[in-house]
Amino acid sequence: MLAIALFLVATSVAHDGDDHNSSAYALTDDLSYDNFFDAFDFFSGPDPTNGFVQYPNLTAAIDQGLVGYLEDTRSVFMGVDYTNKDPKGRASVRLESKKNWNKGLLIADILHMPSSKCGVWPAWWLLGKEEWPAGGEIDLVEGVNDYENNAVTLHTTKGCVVDNSTSPTGGSGQADDLSRTFTGNLATKDCDVTATDQDKNVGCSIKAPAETSPIQMGTGDSIEQTALPSYGTNFNKANGGIYAMEWSSTSISVWFLPRDSPLYTSTPISTAPDPKQWGTPLAHFAGNGCDFEAQFKDLRVIFNVAFCGDWAGKEWDKSCAKKTGVSTCEAYVQNNPDAFKESYWELKTLKWYQQKPASPA
Repeated sequence: MLAIALFLVATSVAHDGDDHNSSAYALTDDLSYDNFFDAFDFFSGPDPTNGFVQYPNLTAAIDQGLVGYLEDTRSVFMGVDYTNKDPKGRASVRLESKKNWNKGLLIADILHMPSSKCGVWPAWWLLGKEEWPAGGEIDLVEGVNDYENNAVTLHTTKGCVVDNSTSPTGGSGQADDLSRTFTGNLATKDCDVTATDQDKNVGCSIKAPAETSPIQMGTGDSIEQTALPSYGTNFNKANGGIYAMEWSSTSISVWFLPRDSPLYTSTPISTAPDPKQWGTPLAHFAGNGCDFEAQFKDLRVIFNVAFCGDWAGKEWDKSCAKKTGVSTCEAYVQNNPDAFKESYWELKTLKWYQQKPASPA
């Protein structure tokens, strides 16, 4: 799977208009490499999404080889079992940060994410400490089965509607206000999980396009579209990239910088990142219909890989039943362990930044 040693764990368009422009960002929490596992708890309860999965504690995860350090790349590995046929569900991990945050800039350099495989439901997300959905949920990277494109989604209680309307050109945000534009496609605008005009628990979601302008990739001013490998197998083939989220009092924005794009290599992010230099975000949630201060607070960071469950299992018949020749998600996941060798996260860096107070005029 990886040609490097696995060491087990021992212990552009400027985006103006939001309040993030008032001050610069400074690194407050570096959760990368050997800091990572000390900063996270291993969730070991029943899967809240009814998945066909077992989440072991730290000791068991180490024993099963599900987590570790990859020394050659100085990265973190989080994987799943791909050898056993357990009728109770496939072993995986769900890691939740010990710390909760309120607003800021979160940046992850991801080398590999779970591939686009039938039965898999990976996610990198943030969750409030109150009873869901109070406190909010932000899904930064998420998909199921053979999905090829990422979806960025917010989940809240009643009273959070984003007003970004689609434009006639490419499904992006409002073209007449550059502070509100985004390159993705707004699928649903009501973040309330009980909204009656949407499917239950859907929230407000912006889906990454399969293609984007080369300008957004930092590759030139050509009008020809270029592939955007935002998720799963395509993401891995493109050697991954950076995902970044800016959470302010008035909006939540997400950028994706593919590793092989000049925008990735020309963007300094280590000490004082400036989102204004990254061009138009993939997703931008804003509007007077949502009180972001009230809806999102005390969020922890979560990485997990689930199987089947409320989303991947529910969508099994769309393509995977025919593709695999197996009638249920659970039967396929149980009996085909080798299908999930690529169902792992490899994380190069994970850093949280907070705004520094603006200097006096």
